[in-house]
Amino acid sequence: MKRSIPFTAIAMFLLITGPLSLSGQNVLLSTDPTLGEILTDAGGNTLYYFTRDAAADASACTGGCLTVWPVFYEATLTPGPGLDAADFGAFQRADGAMQTTYKGWPLYYFASDANPGDTNGEGVNNVWYVAKPDYAIMLMDSQLTGQDGVNYTGDYTPGDGQVQYFVDAYGRTLYIFVNDNFDQNNFTAPDFSNNGVWPIYGEALGALPSGLDAGLFNTIDVHGSPQLTYQGWPLYYFGSDGARGETKGVSVPSPGIWPVAVAGLDPAPTVGLVEIAELVDWAVYPNPFRERLQVELHLAQPARLTFTLFNHLGQSVLPVWEQSFGAGDHVFPWEGLSTLSAGMYWLRLRDERGGTTLMSLLKQ
Repeated sequence: MKRSIPFTAIAMFLLITGPLSLSGQNVLLSTDPTLGEILTDAGGNTLYYFTRDAAADASACTGGCLTVWPVFYEATLTPGPGLDAADFGAFQRADGAMQTTYKGWPLYYFASDANPGDTNGEGVNNVWYVAKPDYAIMLMDSQLTGQDGVNYTGDYTPGDGQVQYFVDAYGRTLYIFVNDNFDQNNFTAPDFSNNGVWPIYGEALGALPSGLDAGLFNTIDVHGSPQLTYQGWPLYYFGSDGARGETKGVSVPSPGIWPVAVAGLDPAPTVGLVEIAELVDWAVYPNPFRERLQVELHLAQPARLTFTLFNHLGQSVLPVWEQSFGAGDHVFPWEGLSTLSAGMYWLRLRDERGGTTLMSLLKQ
């Protein structure tokens, strides 16, 4: 006589045992009711990222850390549906063990996850997060090192120290531009001729680490292309960052002009950022330029200003020009620019008290 098994019993059995890999698949996507899609091993055990794993093919979790966060490794990795095998890799750790990576991130277990499907490691110490396939923003902790080779602190003065900042799903650094306005990109040219220097970040808003508020993100239109913003700040890559975790853009054209994007930023200003107290307004024509520029200033009070023109590498390309001005309007030409190569430049004004403002210029 045939016996039937109630459907509810089957459903309960699957829920308790977690995802089943019936075809040798050993990395799977599971759906968590709170966190959405997450990565697990074949038994449904959750996998994690460590935000201090900034360098490629290296792990910052060593010694006693590994007791709490054991490494995940599969010699023959077979991803399940929804996962791309090209996103996985492996490397040999400094201790000799092998470890699997996903989108460049080393993968770990959390020892306090007692059962398949547990996600108790999410957000631990603000440096451990569940591995997901669709992060729009991830977090990374590392030393900021500019293109000039100098280490910087979080306030962009020379020095050493870990800074936590935004990266994309693969660990590539994201920046903001201090001269942008709220949900307004003031850098990218209409023909995208300067987009290779500071490419816009156009990823659609997807998964976020716990603690980041999705309501603070938005997508704007930049000459027909989408760009993600945070607190109104448009997000960019730096074109010369060639590897995950690199932060070369923090020194270009000078420290603090292109900061890394970080959680808790104040909202972007609705008007342009000008730090020079005496400067009411300024403009530079033509832009794009060829052989000459015309600088127009309006000063509320006398000031001594320093003018510096930088290329996209942050290098000063003309002699620094310093001049004292009285209060009022000033218009003067800047000749002899035909020797400059075509490309993107920044004209920086700075007063004797350190106030600074910047304008992007395009040389045709």
